[in-house]
Amino acid sequence: MKPAGQILSDFLAGFSKFELEADIREKALICLLDTLGLAMSARNEPTTRAALGLSQRLEAGGATSWASGARLPASEAAFANGVAAHAHFQDDTDHDSWTHPGSLVPPAVVALGEMRGASLDAVLAALVAGYTTINWLGRDEVVARSLIRRGFRTSPTFGTIAAAAGSAVLLAFDARQAASAVSIAASTTGGTLEPVRSGSDEWRVQNGRAAQGGLIAACLAAEGVTGAPEALDGPKGFLATVAGLDSTPDVWATPPDPAIMRTIMAKPFATLGDNMPAAMAAHKLYQEGIDPAAVQAVEVTLWEPYTAYPGTNYKGPFERLVQTQASTAFAVATMLSSGDITYEMGETLREDPVILDLVAKTTVLPDAVGGALDSRVTLIMKDGSRREAHSSQAPREFIFLTRARCLDVFEARLSRLGAAAGSARSLGEKLFAGLGAPKGPSISDVLAEILTLTR
Repeated sequence: MKPAGQILSDFLAGFSKFELEADIREKALICLLDTLGLAMSARNEPTTRAALGLSQRLEAGGATSWASGARLPASEAAFANGVAAHAHFQDDTDHDSWTHPGSLVPPAVVALGEMRGASLDAVLAALVAGYTTINWLGRDEVVARSLIRRGFRTSPTFGTIAAAAGSAVLLAFDARQAASAVSIAASTTGGTLEPVRSGSDEWRVQNGRAAQGGLIAACLAAEGVTGAPEALDGPKGFLATVAGLDSTPDVWATPPDPAIMRTIMAKPFATLGDNMPAAMAAHKLYQEGIDPAAVQAVEVTLWEPYTAYPGTNYKGPFERLVQTQASTAFAVATMLSSGDITYEMGETLREDPVILDLVAKTTVLPDAVGGALDSRVTLIMKDGSRREAHSSQAPREFIFLTRARCLDVFEARLSRLGAAAGSARSLGEKLFAGLGAPKGPSISDVLAEILTLTR
């Protein structure tokens, strides 16, 4: 079997030969607009402000802060935008790798694209390469589960490598340069699960640093810096030392596949991705109409691996916002009482008596039969009756964004930031219509148009 690093570098070096299907290009734009809208929505989140403040103290450069519009050096923009995209915990998800690629790959390739004067289409192709790489790294959850068992968080640990891969494609690297970019990233990556377990803030910083680290790795490779030939699967490489695996997994024996873009999932609510199926089931019950005071008990079945993830079983006291975002019981209780889960609710409703009463009544049951998207919420009412709903009853486009759903979300997010009614939707429609055109807009022009809408 070829060394894993060679398989990946050959894939990246030949990526320009891929004829990306129309729906793959469309999904890439969906992911980008979703990420941009999230980052802009987090402009006032404290960690976003802190990351931006740190970046602004450095010399201004050639890339844009999505949260403020400030001009920053590309590496600092990648960091600040990665933090902002991850700040509300609502960025997109790749299931196999247990990651949030939206706060890892787009911040790197967009900043680099601005610096290089790249087109939107070129940036979207690089985005696909990065997303495809992160899925490949975690393919079938083999390496992802091993990282989690060892206390590593997969997003920042895989993310530096994925951001470097996307950057390598944007820079049109040959196989040798791509191998160095991946190797430098693999040798300098990592992030622990402790922030999620404890409910602290630096999990946002982890993803920002991963985006920044991937961009820097690619820029170093462009300058001739060489990486270890077996940084991924050598005896002292990533697999052995970080993932704790003593042999290269079979899932790495074949190249990445851009078709995985079709499996990238959005997060319609601001809670841990593990809680999303339960939140969708609870949303169905809320729509049918329930009286929280009439509920005797709440039973939630959730895919067994999710119930073992740090923070999901926490039921209070909720002293920090992230504790509410990680808690399955809080997510279900908030949805049952409010019909939504927004980032702000983790702050304003953490002491809400109705929610805390439902949290106390909630039992989460590990489900070893269903899959990652399966959850059932059952309400045992005080009159002895039962009400229940399954996550499969929620609209599919909640998770797998369509163009129409993406435009709805983009319009709603930018409207809350002051954009004129219909302006974000109109711009989004124009971008979708222009995909694949012989002479499309530059990524810098696209960002300028988007940011102008909210000024």
